[in-house]
Amino acid sequence: MRYLLKGGFVADGEDMTLRRADVAVADGVIVAVGEDVTLADAETVDCTGLVVTAGYVDAHVHIESSMVLPEAFGDAVLPFGTTAVIADPHEVVNVTGSRGLRIFLKECARSRADVFVCLPSGVPATPLDTNGAGKFLAADMKEFLADPRVVGLGEVMRFVDAAEGEPEMADKIALFKGRTVDGHTSGMPESMLDAYVAAGVKNDHECASKEAMFARYDRGMDIYIREGSAARNASELLDGVRERGLDLGRFAFCTDDKHLATIAREGHISYIVSLALKKGFGWGEVARMASYNPCRYYGLTGRGNVREGYAADLVATSADGECVRFVFKDGVLAAKDQKLLFNTAKRSDEAREFENSVHYRDFSAADFSVPERLRNVAIGLVEGQLLTERVKLGGVGREGLDILATAERHGRNGNLAVCLVKGYGIKGGAVATSISHDSHNAVCAGDNGEDMALALNRLKEIAGGYVIASGGGIAAELPMPAFGLMATGGAHEVAEEIEKTERVAHSLGVNPGVDAFTTLSFVALPVIPRMRLLDTGLYDTEEGKFL
Repeated sequence: MRYLLKGGFVADGEDMTLRRADVAVADGVIVAVGEDVTLADAETVDCTGLVVTAGYVDAHVHIESSMVLPEAFGDAVLPFGTTAVIADPHEVVNVTGSRGLRIFLKECARSRADVFVCLPSGVPATPLDTNGAGKFLAADMKEFLADPRVVGLGEVMRFVDAAEGEPEMADKIALFKGRTVDGHTSGMPESMLDAYVAAGVKNDHECASKEAMFARYDRGMDIYIREGSAARNASELLDGVRERGLDLGRFAFCTDDKHLATIAREGHISYIVSLALKKGFGWGEVARMASYNPCRYYGLTGRGNVREGYAADLVATSADGECVRFVFKDGVLAAKDQKLLFNTAKRSDEAREFENSVHYRDFSAADFSVPERLRNVAIGLVEGQLLTERVKLGGVGREGLDILATAERHGRNGNLAVCLVKGYGIKGGAVATSISHDSHNAVCAGDNGEDMALALNRLKEIAGGYVIASGGGIAAELPMPAFGLMATGGAHEVAEEIEKTERVAHSLGVNPGVDAFTTLSFVALPVIPRMRLLDTGLYDTEEGKFL
């Protein structure tokens, strides 16, 4: 295919300039950039009034959080100009280890947007609960190093291990000497920062404030400015960059976790691009952070800029960045006006099957009796947040309580933990999910044991996903047979199904200030304060002990 992009302004991310220029594309490569360029037998694309820049790159993302496979995820982000992502398949590897990673890498090859991978460094994320894979060590990583999709080591969440030089973590970091080692400092004491950086960690995407960003920048870390579905830090961080006039060679954009509905509503990396432009950054500066820098960080040569000889991954967008007009991938016009130019129907259902990763015994209502020792305490949900509280219960005032259960779902020990939860609000039913960061055991909330047993048993039958039971029947379900984490349909189809199950959950009384499924996905994650129900028991993160 041959195209001539005429009449636009080209944003160069290396020298951070914006200039009037045409761009000629042939056989997947940029063959000329300049004024009055011609190209025989080329299709002319009118870019008058548009800015032509390199395809956007998401510097850190967990595709599993979109709840679709890489192929469908690529179809969701490509119309908004994201032509490549750096994925950390931390969730898949926690469930199935090396075997799951091999499958995931094959799935990445099906995506129209390029998917590169950083190997997960923190499997398991903590020693407190039970994951499916056990440990994923440096020795396990070696077979993947030669894969051209593997570009670095994933976020080092076990920051104590890194800072203290714990041998297993040190071996992983050493394996990636000379390559990028991603950081994750959420919850880390500032006093540990110097040792963490000295261990070899290169960047951080967890800056929730300007002050945190400055502390990491001053120690030499690159900063990934994040805007996902829940963590929305970009505005404050961009303000901090401008206030201090920081070196833009040290910044990239990422989403970390962004749901399909959020992407469809506001875009992907394009959202951060338009926000940066509103805050006064020039197009050349934005192109450096959105495209050029992440390619440089991860050794993706010949990508990330609009220059002769570079891959023809291009975005032609309005001057304010809000309307992506054309997207070219590998020199082919892939999307126009934020719509794919390909038929995506049923592509993801082409003859492939995933082994059921949900393994536990059949449950009965009697399994969900709250232990006597836990009847005077509950996990208190906080509306609009992932944080929880410790609620002390007396003999009265017990309205608004539901039962919460976490079941080990990898077939390793059969653990089941049960406690009370306040603030969920379901009436006459139960909600169950196999998505439960980071060990991904099954979590269920309900007001009666019968529906809880039904929901969890059905969850096993459909190989994971979402299930809602009510009145002894199944009210809604969304199978996610890919590791119990991802559905196999297309992005639009899955987004609609997610929305439908959410509506059913809220129709059963689930608190409108609580995301019915995302809330359950985090109630078993012990790195977030305060109360968490692991498969191993009820855990108070502030006291650092099981109740």
